[in-house]
Amino acid sequence: MKKAFTLIELLVVIAIIAILAAILFPVFAQAKEAAKKTQDLSNVKNMSTALMMYAADADDNFPRQVYKSGVNLGGWDTPFTWREALMPFIKNGSKTYSGGGNSIQMADGGVFDTPAKPGVRGAYQTNRTLTPGYCYWNPGGGSWDCDSTDQGVPSGKPVFPSVSMTALDAPAEIVFATTVTVNPDWNASGDFSDFGWYWMSGALSYGWPPRFTGPDSHEKWDNDSNKNATSNEIAYRPVPRYRYSGGANQAFSDGHAKFVKKGALNFCKYMSVKGKNTDLGDNWDWLFDPGQPCAAFAR
Repeated sequence: MKKAFTLIELLVVIAIIAILAAILFPVFAQAKEAAKKTQDLSNVKNMSTALMMYAADADDNFPRQVYKSGVNLGGWDTPFTWREALMPFIKNGSKTYSGGGNSIQMADGGVFDTPAKPGVRGAYQTNRTLTPGYCYWNPGGGSWDCDSTDQGVPSGKPVFPSVSMTALDAPAEIVFATTVTVNPDWNASGDFSDFGWYWMSGALSYGWPPRFTGPDSHEKWDNDSNKNATSNEIAYRPVPRYRYSGGANQAFSDGHAKFVKKGALNFCKYMSVKGKNTDLGDNWDWLFDPGQPCAAFAR
């Protein structure tokens, strides 16, 4: 006759199962995170490859970050962004939006959909120094000027020039795109990302001098946030998200992509573009002068 388990034996078996679960569950979580990291790296690599093909057809110029398409979907003046510019070269990630008797195909889903926060257009964003938009800061006038209206009609204001790849001093070091957090109002926050200064600096929250690394830099804002883009709260929105093993995948301006650990993505080294303005007449090369915050990182 088969003998039943004793209470001690049963407790031993339960303890062994609990120990194995405690060992294996973190491994499963790490494997899931690694899979997302790999998918995300594939996404940004596809973007950087598409960028190379786009530039080949556009006299080596980067696409614009955003301008208005002129298509109104029943009250929504739709944008045309760097995503739509790259979409024909990726052929993965598009959606037709309709409304008000109009329709437009926009880049949405596929490689434009980060596995870290799926279903949100705009979770990848570009370095605005490389990809200017239709609106820019005019220091002389103390105002935001736009070269077109929200309906895509030219306003008569100067058009901010596109950036040529041949003008980059270090394309293999300058980040083209990364993962950012997105305001719930993705129509607004997903189409514009501010100058890389905000990606890399705690200056808005802490004043001068800017903090390009460390706990008081952009690393402080490594979270999803529903903060509005007002005063220093803009620091929450456009900064990189370090979602995978304490780092983030980056698409670079020469077509390659790689993983960068949190704290290593320095504005001076990876974001600044020598000789290029981010706004009208607003050049930041002086940050690399002796005694200035970027002096130690001069290329």
